[in-house]
Amino acid sequence: MPTTLIRAEGTAAFKEWAVSCEALGSGGQVMIFRKGGIREKGRSFTLDHPAFFLYPTYEHQDAESIKPAWHPLLERALKEKPDLGEVVVRHWAKVDEAWALESMDPVLAQADQHIYSDQSVRERWEWQPSKPLWLLLLRVYRLKEPLKLEVLEDYTGCRSWIDLSLPPASEAPACEPVLDDAAYAAKAAAVRARLA
Repeated sequence: MPTTLIRAEGTAAFKEWAVSCEALGSGGQVMIFRKGGIREKGRSFTLDHPAFFLYPTYEHQDAESIKPAWHPLLERALKEKPDLGEVVVRHWAKVDEAWALESMDPVLAQADQHIYSDQSVRERWEWQPSKPLWLLLLRVYRLKEPLKLEVLEDYTGCRSWIDLSLPPASEAPACEPVLDDAAYAAKAAAVRARLA
């Protein structure tokens, strides 16, 4: 597959389960759901950045939250967990499109487009039921050289967005799409079709 190298821009990072980062990074899915963490401003999710690094987290993910077919991916993500106090960032993403879903029907319609169990999706929906569940359609890129970073206090807590502390003189990392244009377009079209 011919690939086009680009440069990841900025220092914004989006905290997401490590297994989700693996699924996005392998091209297994191109979307994620988000309602926001308990430390979000106003306890609601806002789409603060159109592009960001994917910051893998290891809390709250378990076998009950992931469809059985994807358990090997969860096992791999947990096996590759870095040493305490370290994080390895392997991916960067751009938001292609985002929807604030206010009904469960379009959420359930995405069942074959992601790795999350029905129980996990329902729990996300039912937390703060008066607020929408966001669906983010992402074009994901693999960093040519992963970023191995120290976990700073500013990175901790249940929130979606953090700002990575990168060396000031460092060059923006090179990355390449995990899916070619045609494969991404097909997966993105499937997500959009289920929202129609």
